[in-house]
Amino acid sequence: MPTIERRLQQVDKYFITPNYIESESIDYFIKIENILEAGIKIIQFRSKNLNIEDYSRVSKKIYCLCRKYDSIFIINDFKNFNLNKYCDGIQLTSKNLKNINLVNFNKKYILIGSCHNVQEIEMCNNLQLNLILISPVFDTNSKKGIGWLKFKELVKKSDIPAFALGGLSYTEHIENVKFNGGVGVAASSYFYNLFNTRK
Repeated sequence: MPTIERRLQQVDKYFITPNYIESESIDYFIKIENILEAGIKIIQFRSKNLNIEDYSRVSKKIYCLCRKYDSIFIINDFKNFNLNKYCDGIQLTSKNLKNINLVNFNKKYILIGSCHNVQEIEMCNNLQLNLILISPVFDTNSKKGIGWLKFKELVKKSDIPAFALGGLSYTEHIENVKFNGGVGVAASSYFYNLFNTRK
């Protein structure tokens, strides 16, 4: 089986799901499968609106789809790990980075850090994570974008491969990401909205 590093070296598109809504579940899973069929090799299930039990229930379905397409399945937030140990890894929140102890954590799991500043990048370096997401590059609904210059400065501080996140599209921005030291584009609505119709 390929090492974590080998698997991640082959990835430059990182899909982060929108919140799961039960009444839209059929379209939700169809779009996720279409995204996997299109060749996306890493998916993070992010749904802050769900409790831990519902999050686990939905994530099991996404995990099974990821296995079908040999894609990496990442859960969001360390609090969800106990009910989701079948995942490939965890996206650690800024809060997780400040409070987590990984001394005895199983090395088979991919660990990804959410970074918005130098302090969080240094925490990820110290924890020897596998990947980081630096955000937001552009303005989003809730946050002011840092821009490419700041993104490049933060990437230089990182010992870890970095994805850019925040208002990006793969086709428009992947060259800028790589020019500024990143390895790929992470996005939610961009990938999700590529597939607005059912198969």
